[in-house]
Amino acid sequence: MPLFARASAFADFIYRHSRAVHTVKLALALFIAAAINAIWSLPHFVWSMVTIVIIMMGLPQVGGAIEKSLQRAVGTCLGSAYGVSLVILMNGYWDLMGLLILGVSIVCYLNAGRYSYAYLVAGFTMIIVIGDANHDTSEALWRTANILIGCVIAVLVSLFVLPIKAKQDWRAQLASSLKIMTQVLEQHLNAGQEEPKNARKSLETAMKAVLAQKKLLFSLEWESQTLKKEAQTLTELANKQIRVITLLELLLLTRWKAEEDAAYARVKQVASGLQREFAYLADYVAGNTPDCPKLPLGLGYQLQQQLLKQLPSESSDDSPEAAHQDFALSGYSWLIYQLAQALLAIHGELASLDLAYKRKASAQRQLDIPE
Repeated sequence: MPLFARASAFADFIYRHSRAVHTVKLALALFIAAAINAIWSLPHFVWSMVTIVIIMMGLPQVGGAIEKSLQRAVGTCLGSAYGVSLVILMNGYWDLMGLLILGVSIVCYLNAGRYSYAYLVAGFTMIIVIGDANHDTSEALWRTANILIGCVIAVLVSLFVLPIKAKQDWRAQLASSLKIMTQVLEQHLNAGQEEPKNARKSLETAMKAVLAQKKLLFSLEWESQTLKKEAQTLTELANKQIRVITLLELLLLTRWKAEEDAAYARVKQVASGLQREFAYLADYVAGNTPDCPKLPLGLGYQLQQQLLKQLPSESSDDSPEAAHQDFALSGYSWLIYQLAQALLAIHGELASLDLAYKRKASAQRQLDIPE
């Protein structure tokens, strides 16, 4: 299925009601854990439920739950192995506590980067397993087993019960960002000499959408091998959007006098075509159009030439006022041109993602062909 194809009605329903769906899934996972305990009466059963809540509470997406579960499982196994070893080998209270503090300190020093949660889990698992140093190894192993059971339940429920995909949330945030950019540019072009109302609040909303995309990148990588290979493209796509937001903020600062309105109007007329291209791209990402819009060949160069035509040629008027107007107009044209370059860059990143999905689909079709 193409990356930006329209979502099914079922997937759209899950996304629109994701908070309610996620709540139901969390309750179901806790019920499954309680049912397992009712049947087998597991010692230290509460740690299964604690693990489910920690993993699922703040991560509704499938990819996020998988990543956090794996990190928790790895951290639990490492911390448990160290803790159980100390319980078996150390008899003295201070010998045990000294090595526990040493282990937690080492984990604290290593705790950084993408897998910081695994280090955190390893650290507090050591403490959970050892406790007050007055229990045997069976208690430590049961605590570990219950944590791993909670990890498995969280992953299975996230994967197979009304899965909430990070990809759909990422698409929605991307479409929202591009749509807001389109609207702000349109408002600016229609506002004349005044700053459009609420434009800055709209740009803040667009920036939040971009930051939301960045937060979803890890989840996207766990959900899709294709997007995992295109991790750099996803990062660059977010950076290009930030560039557009910055340029739009600069455009909002532009002001001119009433007598200069005609000159700026000619440049804005050229920029209106650029705004339409942004709108087409936003519709495509949202799934409203099936095909990615094809930008005019050499769009950046064409727009540059059109803008140069609007700039005043050598004039006999050498007054400071005329020089200032020429300088301001050329600066405004430069901002419009940079917006075109940013649009081309975003279009290129989206085309790269489309191509990656087409290659995957082609490879799957070849595998399906009987020999």
